[in-house]
Amino acid sequence: MKFWTFGEIRQKVERDLDLESETFITPEELLGYANEAIDEVERQILTLCEDYFLTRSTLSLVAGTEEYSLPANIYANKIRQIVYRNGQDVWKLRRIRDWEKFAVYESEKINTATNSHYGFFLLNSVAGSPKLLLAPTPAESGPYLQVWYIRNANELCLDTDICDIPEAVHYVMAYMKVRCHEKDMNPNLGKAVADLALQREDTLKTLAEMVPDNENTIEMDTRLYDDMN
Repeated sequence: MKFWTFGEIRQKVERDLDLESETFITPEELLGYANEAIDEVERQILTLCEDYFLTRSTLSLVAGTEEYSLPANIYANKIRQIVYRNGQDVWKLRRIRDWEKFAVYESEKINTATNSHYGFFLLNSVAGSPKLLLAPTPAESGPYLQVWYIRNANELCLDTDICDIPEAVHYVMAYMKVRCHEKDMNPNLGKAVADLALQREDTLKTLAEMVPDNENTIEMDTRLYDDMN
C-alpha cells in the first residue's frame, strides 16, 4: 500500500490538468483543496470504522491536580477508553454518566481513600482547551493513565507530508480536480464531478470492510445492561 505525499498528489493533479506552468490556481489553493477532501473522508471513515484512527498516549497524574489536557491530535474529543496501570494494578476508568456526574464529582471531592478508582468526564470551559476532569482528585503522581482515543487524520502542510488515508488518495485527487475546474469554469467540470462521485463510492466501499480476517459480526453492546446491574 502506497502512502502518497502531498507533493506527489499535487504533481499528479497538475500533470493531469496541465497546470505545471499555470499560476491561476496557487499551490496554497491546491493544498486547501486536498485538506478539504481529507476532512470529508475522515468524517466518513468514522461512521464506518471508528478505530481506523485509534491511537494511545500516556497521561501522567499529578497529586492534587484534577484537570488534564487532552491529546493535541484527538478527533472531536473521542476517547475510547482510559486504563489505569501501575505495576500489577490495572483497571478501566469509569466514564461518569451525564445524569449523575455533578453529584458524583462533588461527593468524590471529599473522598480521601488512596485506593479509589477514578471516574472522568470532559470539561470544556475554555475555548480551544477541553480538559479531562478526574474524580476523585489524584493523590499520587506518575504516568499511570493509558488514554486510547481517536486521532485526527494527518493534515497536509508541506510537500513531504503524508496522506495517511491511502485508500482515499484517488478521491482526494478527484476532489482537487473538481475544485480546480470550478475555479476556472472548465467545460470538463461535469465529467470531473461524475468521476468524483465514482471515486467516493469506491472509497467508501473499500473502507467499509476494514477487518482483514472478514470477522464483521456486529459486537453486542451490553454497556447499558451492565450499568443497570
